[in-house]
Amino acid sequence: MRDSYDAIIIGGGIIGTSVLWNLVAQGFKGKIALIERGDALAEETSAKSAGAFRNLWGSRINMEMATYSIKFLKTFENDFNIPIGFHQHGYLFTFYPEPWETIKSYKPTFDETGVKAELLAPEDVEKMVPGLRAGLDRIDPDIVEFAGFEPIAGGLFGPDCGSFDPSAAAKGYTERAVREYHESVEVILKTEVKRIELEGGKVRGVELTDGRRISTSVLVLAAGPWSMQLLAVSGVPDSENLPVDPIKRQLFVTNLPDIPGYDHIPLVIIDRGIYFKYETGNLQIGRADPDQAPGFNQEPSLAYYKDEIGPYMQERIPGAEHCNVKSMWGGLYSVTKPDHNGILGQHPAYSGLNLANGWSGHGAMVAPAASLALAELIVHGAYKTVDATPLRFERFAEGDLVVEEIVI
Repeated sequence: MRDSYDAIIIGGGIIGTSVLWNLVAQGFKGKIALIERGDALAEETSAKSAGAFRNLWGSRINMEMATYSIKFLKTFENDFNIPIGFHQHGYLFTFYPEPWETIKSYKPTFDETGVKAELLAPEDVEKMVPGLRAGLDRIDPDIVEFAGFEPIAGGLFGPDCGSFDPSAAAKGYTERAVREYHESVEVILKTEVKRIELEGGKVRGVELTDGRRISTSVLVLAAGPWSMQLLAVSGVPDSENLPVDPIKRQLFVTNLPDIPGYDHIPLVIIDRGIYFKYETGNLQIGRADPDQAPGFNQEPSLAYYKDEIGPYMQERIPGAEHCNVKSMWGGLYSVTKPDHNGILGQHPAYSGLNLANGWSGHGAMVAPAASLALAELIVHGAYKTVDATPLRFERFAEGDLVVEEIVI
């Protein structure tokens, strides 16, 4: 480890590692250190995500970034010589009558931006997901009223969407960067940054928890849900800190329902944002709890599945009551409170402080585009491939939020 680098990246997940690769690939001049506190790369939020990707979004910036990223990930195995489990099994959102009218209005924008999107009738949704019932005739009226069920009025299907392994991709990015630019790149594990040294409105370096200081003038903050804490202890006031909360998300693996055809389903989103997909002979199921309090607790809860997920699954898909939880885990989302979208680019108050934070659950799927954009900004002074200006930090003060209707 040196006492000075030309650039330091904090965080060894899919965002930090992809920024590392893109910086050197874009021609950054100088020595770069990636600092990760864990024993290995991508063991926190990257490893604990569902690993899904989609370009079905309501905002143009998310459509563009996700579409670019999907194309990039499609050839990742050949380009980086590492398997990442890339699989375009598709994404299927289902909608109640009122939001369905809004969703249909997005089709021209999808077509304009090159996003493949199909609008499905309820009967077509049922054909795509064996056993699913779009109507309510099989559900007890008292349950319908109590649980707030409505009939599924339509489905939005994205054939280009799917899933991959973000941790494997993070390793692929890093290994190639080290292999091809070993004189410029250093990956430092088991090392934690205590604070960022800021002076006179500029980045001066970092202080590690062991007391060592490393100087730099370019810093990329990609520490996921811990980024806000790190800025706070570095003396950044609340008004200039990230408006981001760490929020627990839970995933559950169950056996498949006793219904033929589940090895060919897309990722499906049904009532209350419950989503599920086929996962190596099992079903992976999750749901974002809208009442989850911010915090760093990552313990999963079987009671949450039994109370908040299972009952809705079995009413919408008779037979799903036999899906028993085999394993479960919790992870953290970095949720940007004003608009649930990423924060990317130079911090307006601190020269040299570059942000890649607050992805609210979709960081892995846009990592190729987001990291390239940030690298272009650092190396060339401007975005070239995808204009990420809508994700600037300043949008919160300006009231120019990224409005997103298609979320889970």
